[in-house]
Parts: sequence; structure tokens; C-alpha cells
Amino acid sequence: MRPAESFRVCPEPIAHGRVMRFLATLRLPPWIVLVVVLGVRAMTTPEDTVVPMRAIYAVVEPSLARVLSMWIVLMIPVGLPLLYFVAGLVAHVGVALTGGASRSIGATMRAGGYVLGLVLLVVGLVDIPLYLGMMPGVVYLGVLAVLGIVHWQLLGLALARTHQMSVIRGELVALLPTLVFVAITLARALPELAEVPGLPAPGGDYTLPP
Repeated sequence: MRPAESFRVCPEPIAHGRVMRFLATLRLPPWIVLVVVLGVRAMTTPEDTVVPMRAIYAVVEPSLARVLSMWIVLMIPVGLPLLYFVAGLVAHVGVALTGGASRSIGATMRAGGYVLGLVLLVVGLVDIPLYLGMMPGVVYLGVLAVLGIVHWQLLGLALARTHQMSVIRGELVALLPTLVFVAITLARALPELAEVPGLPAPGGDYTLPP
């Protein structure tokens, strides 16, 4: 059976735990590696170390931005189910408003969850060079744009097969959940991006306070 056709088979009630285990299996291993690497770096970095500036420092105090960045990293396991349910809810509302849903909101969440697995794996892998300061902001934004397109196309197909509707309608519905995914991912990465369109270009360095 082709992968896309597997969405036609959707036994109720939906086993959300199975989908969440799938997402956790793909997203959490890169997160664990990142947390360990950041922890080792924090313990071995001396005080008063000079670090590169970030674009967000133009609007947020550097020390606050660094704390916010670390808090966001630690909250990834909590944000994973929130993204799954919020994106699924948004997608189901779109299905209902464009002609009605043939299956439950759980089925819509299941479709969105399996699509999220692929893009979240790439996000997790890209996070490692991003947080280590080895990825230019333009490159990260380019990767995120590609992931957005991939997510949109795959989710549109998954929704079309799940709810027995046309692929065009599925892609139309998938636009808003894709925007949710891209917006959340971008907001999470903002404290670590060296340059961001619309913000002043950073200059110089920032010294870690003692």
C-alpha cells in the first residue's frame, strides 16, 4: 500500500498516544543531544565570555533573550503535544468550514501528527548547529521555508485521503496549519538567529555577565 493511501484507513477511536510516541521518537533524540551539548558548553564556558550578537538583541535585552532561549529549549517536550493538538484543531476547523468533515477531529489530528513527524525531525537536527552558532540566519530561514512547503503539500494530501476530499481542497485547508507550524518554529528560533529581515543587523559582540 502506498503511504498516502494509509490515511484512508483510520480506525476510531484514534490512538493519540501512538501518534505522540511516533512524534517523540523522531523529535526528542535530537533534543536530548542538544540539551547535553548546551549543558556541557555552559559548564565549560568561563564568565565574561564574548559571544556574537543576535538580531533580537535590538528589541530584547541580551541577558533576557538568552534566558528565554534556554527556557524555550527545555520546554520542547511540553510544546510537542501542544503543537499536535493546536495544529490538528486548526486543520479540522478548516475542513469543517470548506464543506464538512467526513471523520472526527481525532482523525484530522492523526493526519497532521504523522506529517509533523518528518518536519520536526529536520527541525530538531537543524537546531543543533543553530544553537551552537554555526548556522547563518538566512540559511535557517531558507530551511524553514522548504519545510513549510513540504509540510503544506504532505498535510494537504493526508487530509484529502483522511476525509475523502479533493487534493486541492486538502491543500487549501493545510495552509493555516502550515502557517501555525512555521510561525511557532520561527518564534522559537528568533533568540538564536544572527540576522532577521526587518530587524537591525547586529554588530559587535556581547559579553556574558559574571
